[in-house]
Amino acid sequence: MTTDSRPRLTALSFAERARKIASHQSPDEAIAQIVQLALDSVDCDYASVTLVHADGTLETVASSHPVVDQADALQYELTEGPCLTAAETNGLFVIPETATDPRWPNWGPRAAALGLHSILSIHLFTERDVLGALNLYARPSYQYSEDDIEAAQVVAAHASVGLARSRSEQNLWRAVDARHVIGQAQGVLMERFGLQAEASFAVLKRYSQQHNIKLHEVAVILLRTGELPGSSSVPMGTETGETA
Repeated sequence: MTTDSRPRLTALSFAERARKIASHQSPDEAIAQIVQLALDSVDCDYASVTLVHADGTLETVASSHPVVDQADALQYELTEGPCLTAAETNGLFVIPETATDPRWPNWGPRAAALGLHSILSIHLFTERDVLGALNLYARPSYQYSEDDIEAAQVVAAHASVGLARSRSEQNLWRAVDARHVIGQAQGVLMERFGLQAEASFAVLKRYSQQHNIKLHEVAVILLRTGELPGSSSVPMGTETGETA
């Protein structure tokens, strides 16, 4: 292990670092801070964060070393491994020796071949959302101590709060941006065809439903090309004076 000479964070230092994670508005910044906090708080060599996307796919969004990206990628490829199980089951998994752990017989030996023999994976979650997993790797066979596990749980708890806040804020701004784009597209239709606001929104909605395209994407197409998807110069519902 590389951490024998590395001083542990004081409670005050840890609290300050956790506060900074919660205050980051960029998810990328927050995740990078989480990885570093884990390295400074737990006796491990490497760390990574696995996030669960809205469509259920998993991705390593931050890591401290390329070998960890390889180990995580093997889990996604083989659809087995502690970080997948931790993310999916809201659990905590301690692996003293990857090469011989029977729970992940395909992934374990390949992780060991990368020189990663121990891992601690802990879920990141809130009461409403499963966010992913925090993964702490050690090169030698190593039994994580109760202090290590407790420290990892504290890091994961703060990480979950910070990530949930960042994700919520990002979703909020995406929603605001989408609404702004839709409003601009409505303005184009209102000016071009003399429609009222409700009628212009109805046109966008109809094209969205007909072409199975999200409303926001219909608006983007209109603003980028000047035309609705698959349309003639007159939007559906306006040729005969209809308003929807």
